[in-house]
Amino acid sequence: MEQKDNYIEISGMVKAVLFQNEENGYTVIKLETQDGGAITVVGCLPYACPGELLTVTGEYTKHSVHGEQFKAEWAERTMPVGAEAIFEYLASGALRGVGPATATLIVSAFGGNSLKVIENEPERLGQVKGIGRKKAFELSEAFKKQVGIRRLLEFLGNYEIRPLVAIRLYHDFGGKALELLQENPYIIAGEHIGASFAEADALALKMGFEDDCAERVAAAALYELWHNSRNGHTFIPADKLISATSQLIEVSAEAVEEALDVLSDSGEIMRTVIAEREGCYLASLYEAEVYTAERIKEMSGEKISLKKDIDTLIGQIEKEQT
Repeated sequence: MEQKDNYIEISGMVKAVLFQNEENGYTVIKLETQDGGAITVVGCLPYACPGELLTVTGEYTKHSVHGEQFKAEWAERTMPVGAEAIFEYLASGALRGVGPATATLIVSAFGGNSLKVIENEPERLGQVKGIGRKKAFELSEAFKKQVGIRRLLEFLGNYEIRPLVAIRLYHDFGGKALELLQENPYIIAGEHIGASFAEADALALKMGFEDDCAERVAAAALYELWHNSRNGHTFIPADKLISATSQLIEVSAEAVEEALDVLSDSGEIMRTVIAEREGCYLASLYEAEVYTAERIKEMSGEKISLKKDIDTLIGQIEKEQT
């Protein structure tokens, strides 16, 4: 057990999964530590399974009902190694449709290579009596999904990015998530992913992206639009947006202008003239504002007919309230 930046680091093997939410990855596990003890660990640990090796970093907390728990902020995860650990992993129900009986068939056939066969050679897996080709390919796809999320978690965990970000990335981009992330780390600052611009910027710079790269400038401009929308501004005049973005990340105005052209061409922002000045909108806000204006215009042209005259209505309301 190691103390690290005010957090504690603990390694061990997952002995049991007590609770797991597939949507957000929140998990409660029983972890057998290297010193032979057992602790309850809570945190975002998607697809955690018995037999898996974990190094969790976090702190002890006390729950009013469940007592002392270890709250994991980050986790380094290792797939089970060796026939015995792989059997425990598969028998636990880590893959839907695989229980102790099927796990026995797989491990008996492939031993310590079982997981590699499941991921990369479903044809061989399908030759095992009792599994069949169709089920083998279904198991392989399910396992690839788990591996994809794990690799994403591992990659982001190396940069201390929250596990929930990885889950949302995978939900949005599937098996291409890691590749897309490596191409443009600023996607984690997207509306549906939830990381801050500061987190995305730190990640990109650590990954070696240049200070004035196109991805960084575009992400900074989108951040300025989003940040101002939180203060009630549906658009920003283009000259102010260029100035604010330039100051935020210390790049030239020309670089921001180029980024706005790209964002406009891709449909991520909308540019239009308002009171003789060019305004820049996030596309979703522009669409909402146009729709609202059109509806108000339609409504203003409608004539409202009252079935009762105003005096009668006032009298009726006064009578109801006395």
